[in-house]
Amino acid sequence: MRKYKLFIGYRLLGEFSGIWEAKNFAAESGMSGIFSLVGENYRDSWYEPKKQEKNGNKD
Repeated sequence: MRKYKLFIGYRLLGEFSGIWEAKNFAAESGMSGIFSLVGENYRDSWYEPKKQEKNGNKD
């Protein structure tokens, strides 16, 4: 089974069995910055912007 390692900067966030599993984790993590995903014969990097907080207050 293939494993993909997900990093933000140089910090390892975890190992995943699928690319989309790792990308979804990054998107939902609440972290912003440059994410890198590395696997055998695979490498990808992308920027996740800081998420805007949504609140229920209507002004």
